[in-house]
Amino acid sequence: MGAGEFSRESLLKDLSSMVASERVFSDTETLKKYAQDTSRAPSRMPDVVVKVTSTAEIQKVVKYANEKSIPVTPRSSAVGFYGAGIPQEGGIIVDMMLMKRIMRVDTRNKWVLIEPGVTYGELQKELATHGMRALNPLLPHQDKSVITSTLEREPKLTPKHHLDETILTMEMVLPTGELFRTGAMAVPASAPEKVPDEVHSDLCNSMGPGIDWYRLIPGSLGTYGIVTAMNMKIAYLPVKQKLVFFGFKQLDDAINSFYKIERKQIGDECFLLNNSYLAAVLASSPEDIARLCAVLPPYVLILNVTAGEWFPEEKMDYQMEALDEISRTYLLQPMESLPGVQEAEKTITEHLYQSWNNGGSYWKFRALGASQEIFFLTPLSRSPEFLAIVKDVARKYDYPVNQIGVYLQPKQWGKAFQMEVSLPYNPEDILAQQTADKMYDEASRALINKGAFFYRIYGAWADMVYSRTGNLHATLKKIKKILDPNQILNPGKLGF
Repeated sequence: MGAGEFSRESLLKDLSSMVASERVFSDTETLKKYAQDTSRAPSRMPDVVVKVTSTAEIQKVVKYANEKSIPVTPRSSAVGFYGAGIPQEGGIIVDMMLMKRIMRVDTRNKWVLIEPGVTYGELQKELATHGMRALNPLLPHQDKSVITSTLEREPKLTPKHHLDETILTMEMVLPTGELFRTGAMAVPASAPEKVPDEVHSDLCNSMGPGIDWYRLIPGSLGTYGIVTAMNMKIAYLPVKQKLVFFGFKQLDDAINSFYKIERKQIGDECFLLNNSYLAAVLASSPEDIARLCAVLPPYVLILNVTAGEWFPEEKMDYQMEALDEISRTYLLQPMESLPGVQEAEKTITEHLYQSWNNGGSYWKFRALGASQEIFFLTPLSRSPEFLAIVKDVARKYDYPVNQIGVYLQPKQWGKAFQMEVSLPYNPEDILAQQTADKMYDEASRALINKGAFFYRIYGAWADMVYSRTGNLHATLKKIKKILDPNQILNPGKLGF
């Protein structure tokens, strides 16, 4: 039974009794804003939008929706890239963007406790006052929720083993409206921010109760529960840092040195961008991107060598010595600047621990106005093979391969790499958009067939991936049925 089977008047009246009426919306203009995002997912209007300000309000709305079998879709970001927040079956949007409390910062145990509406820009500003920083992906959108980004498994820039999984504990509302907490937060009934003081827990134990919730919930697109608070790992701001660039003509040329840098555990942030993606970051305006693409090296490895509060000079010295040895072994030429760009080191250094705040469109969309992104895990050694697959598909559709963006981000000191390829297009050109959609589908299928590991599953990828996983999808559906017996939470996603 869907929300459309209830009278709008009755639905609005009921919701307004749980949440202040001025935060319940059903006008067409508001609903259209929630019906789409920047992804290729089809537009779908919700029946009503409820802007909540507390966990208690979320519980009321979800419990009501569960009793009436009304679909509920959670949202905590003002921007979406993957279609996860589009209400596939209508119903109620629970908008948590007003929940912006940074409830606690623990510098000793290096974690922060936040609500869903907190963005990276807001969190980094607060953490800087404590000498700390969030563990963010590469240049996240300024309106992106930290919790949303974490649950979407966006890769963190720092590839250290102990920072690969950043979630410690969570509070969430189950599809029945019940409150559930994970790990060390599960024991007491106190408010999350009071737990450390009242029960002498440091909230560092992420395990239990039962299954590994900190692994089940991420990537589930809000189908198992609505996360209302999370404490996650943070890191100290570096005392000293130095940015180094390495240019390569071919992606193959970067592989051995990239592996070696990761195995030596030099620096913190280390990632590779091709000239198309790097130009989008560094260009003073979208019109300058083509010029920069022509003068930048085809592929640039960016390494941020850092040192903390303990013996920073000594640490910088031995890291730079190790880097010099690698440079001699692989005949590399370390650069402190890039051709055609003034103060490239300063620009990237300033952006590493910040959200994208350069005005105008998001950096991934600067070239042509929009893009289709394909991302997956791979050994670095196979990245040229996978890039060749995407280029072959692009050539089939007469798409300029020099416009393709490439980003390689190591995880766990290079045990695996997230590879991202971007297909920019002009969203005002219907033919260009249709071509990008076809390339996205065809390239995704070809990559999966060749062994690319799609671990962040959105839209059409669900069918491509789960058709190959045997009993895994059936098991996930069983868990869904246990937690969400009436199938109300973000129905239609992940094949649920």
